[in-house]
Amino acid sequence: MLIIMSDLHNNNEILEYLRDMNDRLRSLELRIADLESRNSPHVNDKMAAFLTVPDSIRKSLFAVSKLTSCTADEVSDITGRHRSIENKYLNELYRAGWLERERRGKKIYYSLSNKADSKTNEYWSAVEEVENKLDQLLG
Repeated sequence: MLIIMSDLHNNNEILEYLRDMNDRLRSLELRIADLESRNSPHVNDKMAAFLTVPDSIRKSLFAVSKLTSCTADEVSDITGRHRSIENKYLNELYRAGWLERERRGKKIYYSLSNKADSKTNEYWSAVEEVENKLDQLLG
């Protein structure tokens, strides 16, 4: 229904035109939401959410969770990797929202993020779940 604005002579036609436009916009919004949900489905599996952390830095994440609050040197002692590599990985985890960091004097200490949002809490419960399963498997 193509109407040129000059064709709209009275209030009823204008209201009808606006209602029609509103209905079309709602329809488009629903279609877009449907397409977006198909392209990026929500992950309910905690383990799958945990696997969003790249393999290379997952070991660092486990080390921080065991130490509670630690430096890159302390994480390096656990992972066996060089401190500079751990520093890089810890900063990546911080930027991704997995860790918090705090400067104490000349050292930076990392700890698990205490964010209250549910997505982060799901991630941390996944970390704990994986740790528990590893402990059971490895003894």
